Parts: sequence; structure tokens; C-alpha cells
Amino acid sequence: MRDGSLDPTIWRNLPDEIHEHILAFLPFPTLFRCATVCKQWRNIAHGTHLRLTRAAPTTAAPWPAYCPVRYTQTETGALHWSGFSLATNKWQPLPQLPLPSSPGKSIITGSGGLLVVYKPNSIFVCNPVTGQRRELPPTNQKWLRPDILHMIVNELTASYKIILAGTEAYSASKPQPTEVYDSATNTWTITGSLPTDLYLDTQDAALENGLLYCTAQKAYMQTGDTLVGTDALVAYDVARGVWSEVASHLPDESARQTPLVCGGKMIMAVAPVDDDGPVGCFYALNAASRRWELLASMPEELHRRVRSWGVCSVVAGQHIVVVSDTAQGCVVAYDVNRRTWSELRSPIKFGKSSKVISNKDVRSLAPISFCPDMNASP
Repeated sequence: MRDGSLDPTIWRNLPDEIHEHILAFLPFPTLFRCATVCKQWRNIAHGTHLRLTRAAPTTAAPWPAYCPVRYTQTETGALHWSGFSLATNKWQPLPQLPLPSSPGKSIITGSGGLLVVYKPNSIFVCNPVTGQRRELPPTNQKWLRPDILHMIVNELTASYKIILAGTEAYSASKPQPTEVYDSATNTWTITGSLPTDLYLDTQDAALENGLLYCTAQKAYMQTGDTLVGTDALVAYDVARGVWSEVASHLPDESARQTPLVCGGKMIMAVAPVDDDGPVGCFYALNAASRRWELLASMPEELHRRVRSWGVCSVVAGQHIVVVSDTAQGCVVAYDVNRRTWSELRSPIKFGKSSKVISNKDVRSLAPISFCPDMNASP
């Protein structure tokens, strides 16, 4: 030490193994910033030794998850994104996605340390931490824009499945398609379709015990071929490849509703319809009676801050996080086990590369949980 500062020659002359060992213990945001310092540190951050050190259970602690994520798609198709950490109550700019820029609106989902990016005519799976990516083979049928895009990771077999279901081009005379990709075989398979009187109406879905829960509408025809109907909760059995109806009605059919699994309960998050209407609520499904029971209502003071719900997701298995659909992105959390509300006020950051936003850039929220993992392979 000289005058309280570290002699730069000491750090410069350290063997790469020491560099790798030190960097492996850094928090994820710090490692991400260090990787931009120089080529040597970037190579170390993406190196095999650091991945092995991170994988050892007795050394580096797991990195916390980021949920939900918010991303900006520029006019050229480039994606910039950030994630919210419940542990630090901050939005963290995340590594640039290793994907080619291409026009067309993207849909993002993911599980664990992997992300799936759906674009017209292409689907990519990538690990944002290592920079690895993989373009999936073409699907068996042409998809305009799926209603459901969901990823399921099997940690035991180090494999994953991607589910595409529903389509914007709904027709009562055609079944709603479902197609599943299996990384173990690198193939797409067409499975059971939704009944013709049901159609999916949102990207929101929740997985529990091999069942993928989604909201749908039970459609019937009126004069003038106008589709109307009632909302329902449906489930896709991943192993059997079939759909079934779980509940014939939802708590409030006039509002946006998001299926969630939290604290071992099937929960429906009901967003407020407008500023002057009722506050947002959570309902739990009674498995025996198949009726919805009120679980919690958002306090009025929090309702005034959030108002328009942008996304609703589950963090750490017991917290329901609601993010407002505004530039400020007010965040509110509900602890299902303690039955307590809290406001997590933190401005959204998109990173230096996305400070200049044009009118044609698109901002979106995704209710996914991204867990940085150097050993997740696409």
C-alpha cells in the first residue's frame, strides 16, 4: 500500500487464477461492470474456471434473482433490459443480450439463467451472463404471434421445454394449436389443442406440478359473428400434452386477471379497471369448491400510487410483486405468508445505451424471474 492506495503493479502481476477466484465472489452487478473494464477481465468473467468456481456449493453464494424484467426494443430490433431485485430494492441494468438485431416485435420469457426471445421467423435461447445463444429449429407450423410463450427448465436433466400456444388469428372453426420444443431431442412436437370454444387472451401463465395455468375466454357466437363469452381458468398438462378447464369463472371478468402460484396457492391477481374503480385484489382458488375466495385487497394509498398495473409476478415463492405501467415504475409487494404490503420505490434504469428513446421504441414488462447462472447452457 502507498498513501492508502493499492500499487497497480500488484494487481497487474497477479496470476489469472487469482483474478478468477476473486471475481467469482463478486455480486452479479459488480462482475458485470468489471467485465467491461478490459479484455482480460471480460475473458475471465466468461471463462471456464470462474464458471466452475461459481458452481461449487461451498464457495460463492448464489446470485439473487431479478423479477420482473423490463426491456426496450429499439427501431432496429436491438433489446436493452433491466431487472428488479427484491433483495436490494433496485432496478439493475443487465448484460446486453447476445442476439442479432432484427425488426419485428419481440416476446421474452425465461426460466433460471436462460431467456427465450421470440421474433417473427426466429426463436433464440440465450444465457445473458456467458453470452451463449442458440437459434432453435423452425416450428412445424407458422406462428403469427403466440398467445402463450413459456419455458420450463428441468434441472435434473439439464434440459428445457418451450411451449407455444394460441394465436391472434382466432377462428371458432379451427382448433387453437399447441407446439412444444424439447431441448433433449432438439425437435418441435404438435400436441393437444385447446377446445374450439376456448381461446387464450393473455401472455400470463403460471406453472405448478406439471400444469401450466392460463386464462382463456369461453366464446360463443352472437348475431353478426361477434365473439363474446365468459372468462375461465385452463391448464395445460405438460407431460400428457392436453388442455383442461380448471374453473369456469374468474373473480372479475371486467378486469385484467393474472394467474399466479404463490405460497402453494392458485392465485388470481385482479388489476383495477380504472383510477376511480375498486382497488386491485388477489383471490385464492378453493380446490374443493372451485370457487374464488378473496385473499387480499391493495390498500388505498398504494392503489393511488400504482393505479395502472403493468405486470404482476411472484418472487421467492411468497412475494407477489406489482409494477405500475408508468415511466416511474412504482413497485409494490405483498407477502403471502405474513399478509403484509410494502412499497418498493425505485426508478427504472435502462442502461447508458438506451437513454435516447425514440417514439418508435417499444418498452415492455415481462413477469419472468431471471436467475443469473454461468452454468446454464442454451
